[in-house]
Amino acid sequence: MILHKTIGLYSLFIVNVLYALELEPIVIQSAKMDESSLEIPHTVNVISSAQIETQNIDTIQKLSAVFPNTNISGLGTRSETTFTVRGISNYVAIESSVAMYIDDVPLPMSYGFGTVDMNNVDTIEMFKGPQGTLFGKNAESGVINIYTKPISKNLESEARLGIAEYDSRELYGRISGPTVVDKVWGSLALTKKTTDGYATNTITHNPFDHRDLAGLSMKLNYIPSNYFNIALNYTKSKVNDGGTPFKIDTKNDPYHIDNEPKDDSVIMNNDLLSLVVKAIQNDYSITSATAYSNQSIQKQDYVAILGGLDLGVDINIKEISQELRLNGTKKDFDYVIGAFYSDKLKFNYKEKQVFTALPAYNNSNILDNIDQNIALFSQVKYTISDYLVLNGGIRYQQTNRDFCRDYSGFSAPISATLTSHDWLPMVSLSYGTDDFNTYLTYTKGYRPSGYNYRSSGTTLVPYMSEVTQSYELGYKQFFGSSWNMSHALFYNDISNLRTIVFDNTLATQTKNANSAYSYGVESSLNYSVDNLDVYGSFGLIRARYETFISNGIDYSGKNLIDVPDMTLSMGGHYRFDPHWYAKTSFTYMGKRYYDVDNTKHEDGYTTCNGGFGYKDKKWTMEVYANNLFGSENVDFMIHTPSHDYYHFAPPRVVGIRLEIML
Repeated sequence: MILHKTIGLYSLFIVNVLYALELEPIVIQSAKMDESSLEIPHTVNVISSAQIETQNIDTIQKLSAVFPNTNISGLGTRSETTFTVRGISNYVAIESSVAMYIDDVPLPMSYGFGTVDMNNVDTIEMFKGPQGTLFGKNAESGVINIYTKPISKNLESEARLGIAEYDSRELYGRISGPTVVDKVWGSLALTKKTTDGYATNTITHNPFDHRDLAGLSMKLNYIPSNYFNIALNYTKSKVNDGGTPFKIDTKNDPYHIDNEPKDDSVIMNNDLLSLVVKAIQNDYSITSATAYSNQSIQKQDYVAILGGLDLGVDINIKEISQELRLNGTKKDFDYVIGAFYSDKLKFNYKEKQVFTALPAYNNSNILDNIDQNIALFSQVKYTISDYLVLNGGIRYQQTNRDFCRDYSGFSAPISATLTSHDWLPMVSLSYGTDDFNTYLTYTKGYRPSGYNYRSSGTTLVPYMSEVTQSYELGYKQFFGSSWNMSHALFYNDISNLRTIVFDNTLATQTKNANSAYSYGVESSLNYSVDNLDVYGSFGLIRARYETFISNGIDYSGKNLIDVPDMTLSMGGHYRFDPHWYAKTSFTYMGKRYYDVDNTKHEDGYTTCNGGFGYKDKKWTMEVYANNLFGSENVDFMIHTPSHDYYHFAPPRVVGIRLEIML
């Protein structure tokens, strides 16, 4: 019934917009081939800073459902983020099938994805499907491409102050403009966000999931001429968070934790230093992006099983990466040719397990997991006629991994090396004009093989490379000058799909399903008139194991883990006059399964947000409410043979923001 009503509401929404007036065009610039998204033969969902504000997207997780068939969730802390896109997921794994870029620089791992400062974001693009021929970093199911607020040629500054329930406070400041050095412009942004969280430890009487984030972003841009650009960027985030408020085997009283005598903690430091150099000529450009990242995470987690289990985790990661790219045009050809290299200089994982009731079984798990990635990629666009365009590309990807694991109490130290490689083609045929584009695209995606290091076995257990053959039929159109829409049908044929299962100690093991598939439909719409902006997106998917036999049990035909069967998002911003405005949005996250046998699932849920404010040239004041109706929703779950662990989405939060522009 909910599904039928929601589809009907979305259909009515589209029909009403179809009869609306026409105004200024909505033009979206591509990130990688210097084209509008209309011409790219993939689904490209774009979120502007205005839409980020309208839909109260203050964390990367709140992009869930705003991007169709996308679920961004996880264990609850900002150090662990699960991306599920079109049926492909990194459920509780650190190696995501989604790549993330910030200002043309790739982030090394899913650690730290959750610490993106949304106050400082200007535009977010999501490229759906494998993107190995356009982006240097491997991207099996998509790329989230983030651009922060650009440096201003003139001096400008802004400040934002926010307070909300649960002792939530937010302070953001940014200054941008010319420096004392000729032809050098810069910006500096600072963020401080704190909240007591939404859960209370009834044993210690402390906030259980308090969150504290401090962020720094510094950018320098040297432009000696119209043909040369050098950007030096540095971002740093420091996180001091509490624990993950899971309720074990119950959904009652979701925001009170009554079985943990200790308070959990997560301390994380992220540093990213990058240098992006661009040389631009009439018919080609060369871009070099060099980055160094440093991440450290210390966690203390108490789990109320087996008489009590204390987990202490210390992770340190250092990585360098280099991406080179040549974009050019020659007669009827547009092309991109690139190379990518990354070297994980350090990946050291230390885990200490202390069983309160079984001190003799205390042990530690130490892993060094270093890898190097090399990729060559290219894509060519050939204009056959005024209406017909052929795109083709190829990528070669190679990953070398070195493992060294010492799991005391289970086995002697073990070392292993492996190399994964594959050729990843892309081909697309498009038919269109300046107003619409219809395309049929085939791409191949891949995630390299590796070894399990949290399973409790006496040997390293390998998993194979995951390969996705992706097919997409899409249609995009600009109607007049006021709105645009896009639709896509897709099918993914997945070999060796990664599936993670838990044992009773919460140790994980990655298994490969021999074959799986996902198929579905997506639709999005953007509309703007003088006093009204409206956004909408819809996704419907079916994702199942085709052939999967594990431990003698046949799971073929079962639904894939953590894949919502439907997503829906709507948002609107209405201006009563030049100053007063109101905004509202809602998202629907569909039914999801959380075990391979499909005995555990969570039903769909809806989250509504709203806000009312006053805006002048210099300042804005807004009162807002997230989860307006205070619904208690399970947004993530872990299933083990003996227990189910439920994580709840935030409750209703009412707050006020004040923003000043100078």
